[in-house]
Amino acid sequence: MSRLLIVGLLLSLCACAVSPKTDRSAQVNCTAQTAALLDLEAARDAVRDHMPYSLGGGARLEEAFTPLQAQAQAARTSAEHLRVLESFVFAIADHHVGLSTNSASSPRLVPTGSSVWADHRDGKWVVAQVRPGSAARQAGLREGMLITRVNGVAADALVLPPHSPESSAAAAGFAMRVALAGTHAQDAIVVAQGQNGPVEARLALAEQTNAELASLSFPSSGIALIRINNSLGDGDLPATFALLMSRARTARLILLDLRDTPSGGDSSIAKPIMSWFVQGERVYQRHRRGDREWAETVLGRRDRFDGHLIVLVDHWTGSMGEGMAIGLRSAAGATLVGTSMAGLRGAIEPFPLPCLAGVSIRIPVEQLFTTEGQPREFAAPDVIVGEADLAAAGESDAILAVAMQQALER
Repeated sequence: MSRLLIVGLLLSLCACAVSPKTDRSAQVNCTAQTAALLDLEAARDAVRDHMPYSLGGGARLEEAFTPLQAQAQAARTSAEHLRVLESFVFAIADHHVGLSTNSASSPRLVPTGSSVWADHRDGKWVVAQVRPGSAARQAGLREGMLITRVNGVAADALVLPPHSPESSAAAAGFAMRVALAGTHAQDAIVVAQGQNGPVEARLALAEQTNAELASLSFPSSGIALIRINNSLGDGDLPATFALLMSRARTARLILLDLRDTPSGGDSSIAKPIMSWFVQGERVYQRHRRGDREWAETVLGRRDRFDGHLIVLVDHWTGSMGEGMAIGLRSAAGATLVGTSMAGLRGAIEPFPLPCLAGVSIRIPVEQLFTTEGQPREFAAPDVIVGEADLAAAGESDAILAVAMQQALER
């Protein structure tokens, strides 16, 4: 079984070890005429009853549901059925909400399936980060450029999820990031305006060339660099990491690169990695679900690494990667270097839908916080690498360069 399939299965099952949801298919009459609407209603009910966050666009839940009722009632094929559910997910405007299935025409996940992060500022769509090594970066797309067209359509014509006036920028940024990710069958094509004129780029996903779960290098004397390769959902990672640490522990400082963790993972895999840098038992993040609040801890190893730790983060540090980053800062005194992270809200859980066989909607059900009480999605690095520095670096790695500078100064 491939590593990516294993990761996908783990992610679909993990969501925080709570009791399985009741299968509602035995309680409803799913016919070709009723199935899509029944699933749409079940998805709405799951969000209403279990998601502790407001919709990303600040709209009311019924504003996401009601406009889709007629489309659901008219849906007859599986493809039409799926499009209704995907439209509902889009209307929630949260990158941590999704379905457990997709088709060729389905949007890729953000940030896993994206190579460009964009924000909406002062009425314009701004390139906030271009992933290192991506086709977009090789084509000349850079941070700070203004996006003018996507897939041949003017950016101003982009369809937004339901939103309030106060949350229009958040809704617009969400919609642009989804558009830039493309679909499973088709890459997005973007045109952006820079100081030297327009740049057009096909946003193809970079092929995975490194099959290792994690890798180790020594960029300078006394400094070790460990990269996690989107493997926080792979049960073999702790053992692989231990082998790397047997060599890296002789360094005076370790750079831990979490910039390739967009698919998240599981705390049962992340905590053995964190334990290498923690003394004793320490709280690393806090949870809230309904009226219940609790602290999650990590127990350090007796043979822990006692040198300095710098953690590299960016917009592709997602979910469990974000949890590791904030946890290592609070529990191990790590310094975070990079950009804002993916900002994925909460811990997710799947809720089976009654009619579309085997399909669930995944939503955040627990709020997550730093040890100081800040929502995890708002956590920022200690040393921020700005868009101007990212753009000026060209094909070089600006975040690693800043992290190395920090390391050499210690």
